[in-house]
Amino acid sequence: MILMVEDDADIRATTAELMRVLGHHVIEAESAEQGMDILRTSAIDVLVTDVGLPGTSGDVFAAEARSLLPSLRIIFATGLDHIRDPGAEANSPFLLRKPFTLESIEAALTAASRPAC
Repeated sequence: MILMVEDDADIRATTAELMRVLGHHVIEAESAEQGMDILRTSAIDVLVTDVGLPGTSGDVFAAEARSLLPSLRIIFATGLDHIRDPGAEANSPFLLRKPFTLESIEAALTAASRPAC
């Protein structure tokens, strides 16, 4: 199951729908706070989060989420150019750059599905 956290309703809905087209089950949240509530009550395997969330930023939220669920796979979704791709470090977050395409979403989800080294 995928948790998609994005404050922009249009981006969130469109991206979640593309993930569903790819055959994934997706739960949507508009904030880190709402996302944490979902993580506490649902079996989430992959977190896709915007980096620039209002309130708690996506990177801080991801760290909190990983503390709660150490095996959680994380994809940072961002349009910010200064965010560095963490690469292939074990259990590191993946990077999905905006604007998304079906192919880029599929590639990020496939990479996140691979077992950690």
